[in-house]
Amino acid sequence: MIQTLLRLLRPRPVVTEPAVELPSPDIPLPNGRLIRPPSSHVLMLDIDGVLHPAQSGTLLYLPMLEAWLRRHPVIDVVISSNWKDTHFFDDLAELFSADVRERVIGTTPTIEDADREQEILALVARYDIERWVALDDKPEGFPTTASQHLVATDYFDGLTPEHLARAARALGL
Repeated sequence: MIQTLLRLLRPRPVVTEPAVELPSPDIPLPNGRLIRPPSSHVLMLDIDGVLHPAQSGTLLYLPMLEAWLRRHPVIDVVISSNWKDTHFFDDLAELFSADVRERVIGTTPTIEDADREQEILALVARYDIERWVALDDKPEGFPTTASQHLVATDYFDGLTPEHLARAARALGL
């Protein structure tokens, strides 16, 4: 996992004479797709302020989340974090242990001038997802669904076992 994190943090090499024309860096990475249909329960996952305090990049709480996911094998994970705009999906999935990675099934779309809730709801509608919960540190991004679908973490503290217990309850587990 550390090697994967270091690979994500290192700058991508600059190719001076590419064999093919590279897309402009201003074009967002493809997102908003799932690699397979979701299971009956979906976790919409933010990263900064959830998997680690603030923007520390440590993924300190990823092992706790993975242990929780192992106890709840019906849950698939969709990355809703802004990391989807700066990292390729395969690189994000590789942050997870091999036995959990297959349950990381995609990212929410990036919709200009939309809040996190709108991006999630677009994916929910597209894939007819009925049971979902978001782990996110920005409750203001969920103006209409927070009471039913949001477990809000503290940006400076990140994920706790209580947040995971609340997420399980929100999913009816």
